[in-house]
Amino acid sequence: MMDFFKINSADNVAVAIHPLKAHDIILIDGVQITIGCDIPAGHKIALRDFAEGDYIIKYGFPIGHAVKAIPKGATVNETNIK
Repeated sequence: MMDFFKINSADNVAVAIHPLKAHDIILIDGVQITIGCDIPAGHKIALRDFAEGDYIIKYGFPIGHAVKAIPKGATVNETNIK
């Protein structure tokens, strides 16, 4: 069973379908990602490292930008994007 869903091939975040625990490992697009913190179902997962100002892409379009560095495997939410 999949624990996440990547909506569009251009997305740089995925959505957790089930809660993910810190240190869980997911495989997406052939890349192994270690989850950095507990991520509740419905929340976004960073699929790459983001620098401050980088666009967050979901649905194939920018939905905001990082207001601080976000490491791959971290949750992406209102505390780190605008």
